[in-house]
Amino acid sequence: MDLRLLRVFKTVVDCGGMAAAELELNIGVSTVSRHIKDLETRLGLVLCRRGRAGFSLNAEGERVYQETMRLLSSVDA
Repeated sequence: MDLRLLRVFKTVVDCGGMAAAELELNIGVSTVSRHIKDLETRLGLVLCRRGRAGFSLNAEGERVYQETMRLLSSVDA
């Protein structure tokens, strides 16, 4: 698994959406969206709802987010 995709996912969740994460990551919204889609494809899951109504994690996204936090914490340590 590409850690970069997990880091992008974590940032999107922490920022509350892709537009806010764009500023944090210093990459365009379309690139952020593509990274999230790539991660979903690799995992075979849909992680979040996104669109005009805003951004929100579904149950699988919550689970992946929690595991991402543990993994990245271990990697950073």
